[in-house]
Amino acid sequence: MTVDASNDREDPVLRNARREGWAIIAAWAAATLYCCVYYASFGYNSPSHPLGKADVHPTFGMPSWFFWGVIVPWGACGVFTLGFVGFVMKEDDLGKDHSEDLDSLIRGRIDD
Repeated sequence: MTVDASNDREDPVLRNARREGWAIIAAWAAATLYCCVYYASFGYNSPSHPLGKADVHPTFGMPSWFFWGVIVPWGACGVFTLGFVGFVMKEDDLGKDHSEDLDSLIRGRIDD
């Protein structure tokens, strides 16, 4: 088995950003899939499943399909975001701050 030499030199900031990006994409895809399947199952009128007054079951004053298909996933995504940002994301060292050098370079060009 050969080891790819490029992985040994991969920047840890890039590696963490890629890992975090894939986790966020997976969470987004799961939430989108859940919402779409839930809407299709409970929120749409179809010939095989006509909806009527008896199908509206209010939850906290909203139609249940809206509460369980919109409000709950939004809340779950909010909890995911707080947990992900608070406990999963890593604060990587980005190196030396060059803002003062850049500022003096820019101001030097403007003053000329």
